[in-house]
Amino acid sequence: MPESSKPPQHISLLMLVVGISGSPRKNGNTDLLLDAALEGSRSEGAAVKKFYLADSVCSGCLGCGKCSDTGLCQISDSISEIYSYISSADAVILASPLYFESITSWMKTFVDRGQFVWSKNLSRNDSKKGLFISVAARLSTDFACAEKIVRIFFKTLGFQQEKSLLFPGFEESGSILDAPFSLDEVREAGRKLVVDRLH
Repeated sequence: MPESSKPPQHISLLMLVVGISGSPRKNGNTDLLLDAALEGSRSEGAAVKKFYLADSVCSGCLGCGKCSDTGLCQISDSISEIYSYISSADAVILASPLYFESITSWMKTFVDRGQFVWSKNLSRNDSKKGLFISVAARLSTDFACAEKIVRIFFKTLGFQQEKSLLFPGFEESGSILDAPFSLDEVREAGRKLVVDRLH
């Protein structure tokens, strides 16, 4: 088994929640919401791990088809490490702003690399949960395209998607702080991921 496909061996706490940011803006709206969700999970005793896709050195899916034979992606890069954490995770939180009413290119590249997971034809594990957080500038934004991609992705992972938390009307970086109820909502959702699993 390639080194990149091995799950992390040092994760031994009760529950692991992985958060993945598809925004290029650190400390922007998407980042603040993801941090709040992970804070909620951590408050219930979960271990959390956060990844910034924009910091990754990675390749898109090459369409080589090798994963259909091996069940493993042949590319070894930053995305490989993220998927190794996901294999050990009890919950995954995807967070992305909307660009042209879809997820960002960083998030789409990450999702496309999940082709090797699709090749395994995993059945749904109701104990593993997914959460989607998205922010958009316009109040009239249609999130349907992004939601469909994420819904299919979680289904491919075998995760049950809990909900989508969608926040239109926040264009300026950090403007989500003007709506503390939004941070409270995602914090509670992150907490609930853990509570529902453990209780």
